[in-house]
Amino acid sequence: MREQSNQNSFILGFKYFIKGFSLSTGKGMKRYTFLPIVINTFLMIIGYYFIFKYSFDYTGHLISSITPDWLHWIRFILYPVIFVAVILLSFFMFTTITLVIGAPFYSILAEKTESILLNIPTPDIPISQTLKETPAMIWRELAKFVYRIPIMLLNLVMLFVPVIGQIVIAVTGGWCYALDFTSYGFENNHIPLKATYPALKRYRKTCLIFGICVWLSLLIPFLNLFIIPAAVCGGTALWVDILRPNFAEKIKNNNVAHNTDSH
Repeated sequence: MREQSNQNSFILGFKYFIKGFSLSTGKGMKRYTFLPIVINTFLMIIGYYFIFKYSFDYTGHLISSITPDWLHWIRFILYPVIFVAVILLSFFMFTTITLVIGAPFYSILAEKTESILLNIPTPDIPISQTLKETPAMIWRELAKFVYRIPIMLLNLVMLFVPVIGQIVIAVTGGWCYALDFTSYGFENNHIPLKATYPALKRYRKTCLIFGICVWLSLLIPFLNLFIIPAAVCGGTALWVDILRPNFAEKIKNNNVAHNTDSH
């Protein structure tokens, strides 16, 4: 299924963002969303505390160290730009930490969501198996973080470019979040991370709109406490409807091999 138009892509991307909320609050989902929300809330509180406690001092120190005394007048211009850069960089880091720490719980949530959407029984995975696979989940999140480092550096430069810079930041941020929240479907079906990138590019408009919706929502205080579980569900729905059909044969073979190994 290829994207047919910009309008359809926008509607589909937004549809999966909204669908994530209905799925995450549906019947039988509370036990799967409770821990992710608790983790997100705890880390966000810590993140906001350190961000706003140290950002003012760090920004002032950084500006003083990079501008000579005879350019003191430019500090008034640089301060808000660098302050926003520090805030966004810190926010990005804490969001990444949240995704890394919560990876096992988000993976389980995605698996439950996929079983609901496909109308199949939820796999009964023992805790020992989850613990065994946790290092691989964390490693995958760190691999995605490495992928985002050049994008993060680009965004720091784009902060100094009016209008166009902000558009670039929103687009690249949206793309990264689309990767984050659809990748659980790939992972749960034993498809390597490297296959995620070309699959998302094939439906880049829909994925991008979904990711931008998530990116914007994560900037809203209090709402962002509930966004990540909803984004996991929405990204999984996008995976099931649009991305998964392209890997049907591979998933079938992987499941056969995985079941053989488990026995």
